[in-house]
Amino acid sequence: MDNNYPQYNEGAGSSHTSNSPQCASNFNIFDQSASNSNSNVKGNELHRASDLLMAVSVCTEANFSRIADLADTAMDELIKAALDGDPLWMPQQNEEAESYYTLLDIMKMVEVGEPPSSSLLDFDLFNTKSDTESNINNNTNLGFKDNQQQQQHYLQTEFSRQTEFVKVDPLSIVGFLMDLEQWSLVFSDIVSRAAILQMWSSMGPGGTYDGTLQVMTAEFQLASPLVETRESYFGRFCKQLAPYTWGVVDISLEDLFPYPSIGFCRKPSGCLIQACPDGISKVMWVEHVEVDNRCVQPMFQPYINSGLAFGAKRWVSSLVRHCIWLTTLEAKSTSTINGDPGLVRHKSESSGTNKTQVSILQAGRLSVLKLAERMTRTFYNVVSGSKENPWMKIPIPGPHDIRVMTQKAKENDPGRPPCTSVIFATSAQVPNNPNEVFQFLRHEKSRNKWDILSFGYVITELACIINGNDSRNRVSIIQVNSSPRKVEIFYLQESYFDATGSYIVYAPVDLFAMSILLRGGNPDNVAILSSGFVVLPDNLKMNGQEVEADGSIVTVALNIVDHSITERIPFDSMVSMHRIMNETVASIKQAFQVQQF
Repeated sequence: MDNNYPQYNEGAGSSHTSNSPQCASNFNIFDQSASNSNSNVKGNELHRASDLLMAVSVCTEANFSRIADLADTAMDELIKAALDGDPLWMPQQNEEAESYYTLLDIMKMVEVGEPPSSSLLDFDLFNTKSDTESNINNNTNLGFKDNQQQQQHYLQTEFSRQTEFVKVDPLSIVGFLMDLEQWSLVFSDIVSRAAILQMWSSMGPGGTYDGTLQVMTAEFQLASPLVETRESYFGRFCKQLAPYTWGVVDISLEDLFPYPSIGFCRKPSGCLIQACPDGISKVMWVEHVEVDNRCVQPMFQPYINSGLAFGAKRWVSSLVRHCIWLTTLEAKSTSTINGDPGLVRHKSESSGTNKTQVSILQAGRLSVLKLAERMTRTFYNVVSGSKENPWMKIPIPGPHDIRVMTQKAKENDPGRPPCTSVIFATSAQVPNNPNEVFQFLRHEKSRNKWDILSFGYVITELACIINGNDSRNRVSIIQVNSSPRKVEIFYLQESYFDATGSYIVYAPVDLFAMSILLRGGNPDNVAILSSGFVVLPDNLKMNGQEVEADGSIVTVALNIVDHSITERIPFDSMVSMHRIMNETVASIKQAFQVQQF
């Protein structure tokens, strides 16, 4: 296969190809390296084979022209949907004249391929609209609904729009979207699997992505094994619309290339990115899809129909969260923790006591943040309903649908224990609002109320690194003590609250590894198994322009080592996992009933 199809550039998406099209050869149907288990390999091979066939079908100059025409049309429709009559640049007042740059102007500029005078691009940041405009319509015509898809009456149309100001420059955001590795990282809570099948590039000025066209495949996820991913083949086109504005649009290719129906069609979706003063970008995001939701479990139907599950607000929220994380990573500060994990020791002078404290140097702070990022990204990968995750239902009657799968250790991977691990997960409804549930699950004082391994132990948050301005969003080092002088274990935990969905992810870290980590050691060499919670809003209702929730959907995923597993999970192990999961969910619900938090 490598002889027939030239090798794609190393680090797919991180660099441009030459002007002549090339077929990607990194989708080898015999490559099982991305499989999470030794089971269901045949299904994964067939899945990858469909990617390969799609790559071959688009690898001609004639098809490039057809895809390019479709992408150009999609870009025009994205601009219309994003702006919707709202001027991209506001009036510029001066002594001579007033300039006003409207949607009509930008559409003309796109048609002729030349930007207008840069003098028209000045604007007042504080006069631009920053409010959110969001709407979900089922089975409606939004102006660019495909006539062929109207015949499929079971498809629902989801359309949403979100505008946000992000503290990062437009070129960085373009890089997040066009570079495959960065896209998968920034939107790891949404993108469970992604690959570039083909890329054409015009290599814009300065090596930018202007004019770059990609053919991609991706699975979009909700962090629960009970929700199937949305799989799509689509073209992605990037264009600089003006000196200070970029557009990136996605469009499904089912009208050009026949492949099995997957019940999901990505209509023109993407974002316009406009530069603002002080390194800020205005991002106008549009999500427009047609999807068959008949197989969605009733528990998740209200959340998905609300538009929060896969809508523009969630995409923008993920982008904002990543930019906040980058700011936290670059900040220069030293943290102090109570306790003694074996680092720089000194006595507290302010209190006049002999209380031991430990200072975390900048190098240790960076190591902790990078490990937390890998931990959270791994958690999303293992808990999703991706086709590469071979979940099976535990065949034991009970109140919850509990799924389980195994993961074998990869060779030469110091980032995880060298043994087989088991992940078991479920989702359950809790009749309390997401903020209350999130605060309970993230707080160290509540841990021994739901964690059966922490019952009777003393739990302490030794240190935390606040991520942004909200103190709820933090990376914490938690210590578990069975007695005042005996440290049992440390947990690294990251928590983040968001209106579209929150998470609490943690992993046990032993004393030796934590000491190396806090000294600035390589976080890639720390073996972790990610467990945690995802809290989604439930029982949604509108309060003005905002969506509020009276209840929550809590997904619990636990990742453990089971040395008894060889090729199959023993029934006794399934019984234990079934009991642990039911007790964990029951403990969470009971804590709210008796108000123990």
